[in-house]
Amino acid sequence: MTLLTSPIALTSLGIILILVLLFLVLQYVLLRSKMNRLYRKYRRFMNGDDGGTLEHRLTNELLELREMVNASRGMLRQQELLATMQLSAFQKTGLVRYDAFEDTGDNLSFSLTLLDGRNNGIVLSSLAGQEGCRIYIKRILNGSTRESLSSEEAESLQIALNTLMPDMAPQASVATQIADGQEPASATVTKTDKVELAKK
Repeated sequence: MTLLTSPIALTSLGIILILVLLFLVLQYVLLRSKMNRLYRKYRRFMNGDDGGTLEHRLTNELLELREMVNASRGMLRQQELLATMQLSAFQKTGLVRYDAFEDTGDNLSFSLTLLDGRNNGIVLSSLAGQEGCRIYIKRILNGSTRESLSSEEAESLQIALNTLMPDMAPQASVATQIADGQEPASATVTKTDKVELAKK
C-alpha cells in the first residue's frame, strides 16, 4: 500500500482540498461583495442621485466655467474703461487759503488747483477784499501753465502735483491682456505684477 492510497493520506488530502475550496469560495464571496459595492458606487457616480450622467454634469460645469471666464473678461474690460475714464476726471487737489489784501482777515482768499490723472486742469483763485471778490482761472497742461502764477497759486499747484494717486489704467490694461492669454505690451510688467493681477 503506497502513501497516496492509504486511507489516512486520502482523508488528509480530502480535508486539505475541502479547506482550500472553502477558502476560495470565501474569497470569491468577499470579492463579489466588494465588486458589488464598487459597482453601486460607480453607477451612483456616473448617473448621480438625480439621474444625470457624469458627462452631462461635466459639460454643464465646463459651460459655467466658460461663462465665468467671459464675465471676468468683461469685468476687466469695464475696469480698464473706468480706469481710462478716471484719468480725465479731477482727482488731485491743492488748496491754499490766504489774505490777499491787508485790510481783510480770516484767510478769505484762496487758490484751488484741480488736476486730472494726466495733470491737466485749472487753478482757480478767489481774491476777497472789502470792495468785493475777484475770481481768476488759469489752465494747467501737463502740470504747468504758460501764464504766470502767484506764490499761492504755485503752492496750490505743487500740493496738487504731489498728491499720489494710483494710475489704474495701465494695470487694468495689463490684467485684460493677461486674461485674454496675451503677453502684456508693457515691458515694465514683471512676473510678480502678473501674479498679483491674476489674483485680483
